[in-house]
Amino acid sequence: MTTDETPSRTPASLADRAITVARLHRAIAPRAFADRHGAQSSWNRRAITTSHIAAALGVGADTVLVRDDPDRHCGTGATLAPGDLIEVTNDGRRWYFIPDLSGFVMWSWLLLGPCPDCGAPRVPIARVAGLADLGAHLDTESEEHFFDTAPFEFQGDPAHHPHCLYSANASELRAGHRKEPLS
Repeated sequence: MTTDETPSRTPASLADRAITVARLHRAIAPRAFADRHGAQSSWNRRAITTSHIAAALGVGADTVLVRDDPDRHCGTGATLAPGDLIEVTNDGRRWYFIPDLSGFVMWSWLLLGPCPDCGAPRVPIARVAGLADLGAHLDTESEEHFFDTAPFEFQGDPAHHPHCLYSANASELRAGHRKEPLS
């Protein structure tokens, strides 16, 4: 199974679901999966995150995968480690989240989506603590607009492209020194 595949059916039994999830973890991060009992705090934190977001969104835990975030890191100096990227697959669609570190850790998340300026595919676009928050963001009839509801983490997120007005270089860019991407 590659990371781009979505299972065509959800296995019914606990054993089948467990094997499917183990294979998915092994395919995406073989080294981390093999060392899961050596780095228990990370493995346990990700297992807890899986169950919390699954409960909050009303999806099965076997549809949630928490792995290393390629864009965001936690810690400082020698303790710098990849953050958590949460992937929820439902109805053939992948939803991406990161932990919301501004509130109750492990009880709210930031939905990732495209930046309207640079098109980066995964920047924080909404704060989500449950299904109602996700619904409010997705509701096209809502009176809320993106820039009224975007979380403060949107600006300066490391996943923005370097030339973006919302990148970490935003102050330089707003001063008229917009850096165009290298071709």
